[in-house]
Amino acid sequence: MITPPRGGNEDIRDLLGMRTRGAWLIVGAYITAMLVVTIATLHSFTTAWPAVLGPLILIAATLALMLVPGDPLPTWPTVALTAAGPTACALVLSATPAVLDSSLQTWIHGAGTTIYCYMNVRGRRIAPWIGFAGMVAVFAVWSIRAGHGAGYGAGLVIIDAAPLTMAALLSFTLRPTAKAVFSLRNQTTARIAELSAQTAAAQERSRQVRHLDTLARPLMERIASGGDLTIAERHQCALLEAHLRDRLRAPILSTLDLDDAAYHARTRGVEVVFLDDSGPTGPDPSVVNTVHAVASRALTNAHDGTVVVRMWPPARPVVASVLTTTDSRSERVEIATSGAVQRTTSTPQDDLDTDSVR
Repeated sequence: MITPPRGGNEDIRDLLGMRTRGAWLIVGAYITAMLVVTIATLHSFTTAWPAVLGPLILIAATLALMLVPGDPLPTWPTVALTAAGPTACALVLSATPAVLDSSLQTWIHGAGTTIYCYMNVRGRRIAPWIGFAGMVAVFAVWSIRAGHGAGYGAGLVIIDAAPLTMAALLSFTLRPTAKAVFSLRNQTTARIAELSAQTAAAQERSRQVRHLDTLARPLMERIASGGDLTIAERHQCALLEAHLRDRLRAPILSTLDLDDAAYHARTRGVEVVFLDDSGPTGPDPSVVNTVHAVASRALTNAHDGTVVVRMWPPARPVVASVLTTTDSRSERVEIATSGAVQRTTSTPQDDLDTDSVR
């Protein structure tokens, strides 16, 4: 399974399957082969640590090639990978004797070329050739010092130009195809998001129509009959008008649970006012749930007086407030952006004392 891209929406590693389990199995086998060759030829070198450090540098470069996000490959990883080949070759050749016991002693340039081939595919076409030229130069210098002449050492690496050229040509074919695939994927994602939004809007409209039909149809049919409305029916019309006004004036507060609580509070003689100044985006859903819970509790407990529920404008420390006022006392509950709830209660006598102090 291919995991979602982490380095951006367009990362050719996804198209090449470089994040898959199979790719990592291949990389693991490749690194194992490098370690086996290093251990098998270790006795042929004059010093052990350069012969070990060189392959370790290329192993790190291989892992970076797989893990570093971005397309094309970012600048600093590109510089590091470009320098990895010549550096590893210089380390290994510094411990390589003039007379070779086995051709495997010079295998290090092949590992560097492999990295440069994949750098081409990852959008870097010039840097791999610079690194390749550096490996040729390092082998030529070693060959001169060993008394074989520059051509001998350079010839060991020049043959790797063939696979590097093939990788460069492949990149010219693969990368435009990858851009087309990414473009189609983005268009498909945008289309799916658009269809999802349209479906959600249609479902919400249907839900609102069903709710409105349940509330308003009986009274509308009664009005359409032409008969005089009773006092109870007129009161019902006033309640329905207040209910519909709330849904238009404070949509974020218009959940069915809060609507029902406001409706029943009005039937008990409570004046309910909803105000929504929260803007188009609205606060965090978890904070909205807290507002709904606090407002619903205030509406359920109110039997007279006034309940004002207000969503405050954005960029304020207080998201919403619920003010409950009766003849005997008033309670103000504020909900902060963090979801914290603060209650303040006062009585008419407290207000008189405050006025006298002023």
